[in-house]
Amino acid sequence: MEQLVNQQRFSEREAFLYLTCLGCALITVCSFIRIPFYPVPFTLQTFAVFILALTQSPKQAAASVLCYLLCATIGLPVFGGKANPLWIVGKCGGYLISFPLAVYLTAKLAQTRSPWIALLCGQAVIYAFGLVWLIPLFGISCAWMKGVLFFLPSDMIKNFLAIQLTAAWRKRREA
Repeated sequence: MEQLVNQQRFSEREAFLYLTCLGCALITVCSFIRIPFYPVPFTLQTFAVFILALTQSPKQAAASVLCYLLCATIGLPVFGGKANPLWIVGKCGGYLISFPLAVYLTAKLAQTRSPWIALLCGQAVIYAFGLVWLIPLFGISCAWMKGVLFFLPSDMIKNFLAIQLTAAWRKRREA
């Protein structure tokens, strides 16, 4: 953020708001990549959340995710071009409400730990909230199998790509 403040002559508050909006936009764009599955679809929202966790401060990343959820709540079409102000009561609500905590925890851990450890902890938070949310709707077996286990392989690939992409971005930025 210091570079943004110095290069563009933004105040710290303006830079924070600018990066928050960019983070929100990244999650929104990634929500357009959607493969419908039952009970919850496959999207790249978590990929975007983890990119933010690895590239922004904990507060900045959490603000980006909260901005995304606020946009959804006021009815903006941030869910793959669809508006759903009642997202919190839907089947994906548990995953979505976990995003601020998961991104903050991941960003905080990434400052002192391996990005893999940080992402696995953040992913565990998302799975836990999503699982608990799905159990009353679909039962424990379906929630576990189709809400957690089904997503493990694709989430590990997304995590690997997030780490590689952010490492390449940092390397290029430092050059």
